[in-house]
Amino acid sequence: MDNYFTSQEGNCRVVHAREDHIECLDPFIRDIDRLECACMGSTPKEAMLRGLDKDDITMTVLDPLSVPIAMFGVGQLMNTAYIWCLGTEAVKDNAYDFLKSSRKWTQILTKPYGATFNYVHLDNDVSLRWLKFCGASFLRELEFSNQPFLEFIIPYKHV
Repeated sequence: MDNYFTSQEGNCRVVHAREDHIECLDPFIRDIDRLECACMGSTPKEAMLRGLDKDDITMTVLDPLSVPIAMFGVGQLMNTAYIWCLGTEAVKDNAYDFLKSSRKWTQILTKPYGATFNYVHLDNDVSLRWLKFCGASFLRELEFSNQPFLEFIIPYKHV
């Protein structure tokens, strides 16, 4: 199973997340991701640590020099599956490899649940485009901490 959940994606690698990855990522998390975490009542570091503790699977994307550039995960909360991703600006430097593997990884993580969901800030244009690319549908607009969010769902699509 360990090999199934690690892979080389072009010049990037996806590996099981570790706590030391969080220390590398935290200072560089994108501002909009920081805002999203704050609206949900945590810091990015707290969110990533919670992911390591509570997720069914938490993964880290490493750049060609093995530097963490993003962390993502999936788990369940009250019988509903959630999916999340926090990234640094360095994702842009590795956009091709990141995008190339995104659909695959969102489907791998979604498959056991049939569908996964979460919320994205309405002003998070990069994530909105990325989520749409990964097959997300946007359900409704909500407000958290007086900020506009969109609820999204990613269904598993048997290919």
